[in-house]
Amino acid sequence: MIKIILASIKYQLRELKARISVFCSMMCFWQWKTFVFQLKETDSAMVHYLGRPSQLPILKSLLGVPDVQNSQAEVLASEDKISVYEFPLPNALCIPHGLSTLVKLDKSIEDILAGYSRSLRRSILKQAPKFRYEEVTTEAAIDGIDKTMLRPYAIARNGEGANQLSVSVVKDLALNHYGRLDLLYEGEDIVGCHLGNSYVRRGKHYWHVNRFGYTEEVFSDHTRLQDVNSANLHLALVSAVENGYDYCDYGFSLARPGSGLIEWKRRRKGFLEKLGVNSFYLKMPKKGTAQFFWDCPLFSLTGKKINLHLGVPENKTDEELAARYREMGFDGLTVVYLMCAMQPSAAFLEMMSGLYKELRFQPKIIVSITK
Repeated sequence: MIKIILASIKYQLRELKARISVFCSMMCFWQWKTFVFQLKETDSAMVHYLGRPSQLPILKSLLGVPDVQNSQAEVLASEDKISVYEFPLPNALCIPHGLSTLVKLDKSIEDILAGYSRSLRRSILKQAPKFRYEEVTTEAAIDGIDKTMLRPYAIARNGEGANQLSVSVVKDLALNHYGRLDLLYEGEDIVGCHLGNSYVRRGKHYWHVNRFGYTEEVFSDHTRLQDVNSANLHLALVSAVENGYDYCDYGFSLARPGSGLIEWKRRRKGFLEKLGVNSFYLKMPKKGTAQFFWDCPLFSLTGKKINLHLGVPENKTDEELAARYREMGFDGLTVVYLMCAMQPSAAFLEMMSGLYKELRFQPKIIVSITK
């Protein structure tokens, strides 16, 4: 019990250290600059961002704006201006950079799989027996895996600016009792790897799926990567269940509803949780709010509670709304805000409520009629 309490305190201290580091970096006001860019080339809505230039690509990713789009260092007056800051302001939405996805391991692996869609469950049960893990225990082998799988895969997925772990951190995780690095075999062929670590939070034991890596042959083939990636996560989940962990942490994802990775994890019945410390602060436009959140659905935070903001413009049919939002059934939400240009139909509201009926956390749905 004492060890568990000490481990929980260590986790809280690491989180406090991260918060202080982020706050100090954020308050370097001499680095702040103002940038203005369009949400879409065909849209008059403009985003005005004030903060560090290094954070601009993350903001554009959250809003679904290509980073190649030009940003001007000037301020323009507009009623549909969206103001974003890197520091807290009154009446601004707190927009997280990323969110973690957790799976509570209070069921058998069979019962967890039973909650998946039929097609996903069938695919995993078909593919998983072909794969196995083998633990890596030497520094030389870790060096090779870092160079040939972990780093190349991160760059292939996120570009040259990918957040890489140093090889010393990889070794520290792989060669200590709180972590491990496994090679992923398909038959006798090495196709990938899994780097994971444990942590204790509030007395509960978590297994963190920290990094995946794959050979170029795998990650250069989208269909093959989907199959191997799915099997890799499944083996990590099975290992967490077999080793008695309370939760499996699927790791951090860009907090953009509808983006690939966070959707991929949602389909595997994880629930969202705030574990990171980086956020933007967004002030909604005076007009065009419904259209803005249609174009850019966003998560927001109220303390540690996670909310979802969706837009309902007046020119959209119930069929269009259903097609847009049927994949927004995230578990772990507190409130879903529907920013509507007009009163939505009962059928649409019933569809939205149905997304959350079978989830562990059922959010409150609030309709807000806006300009």
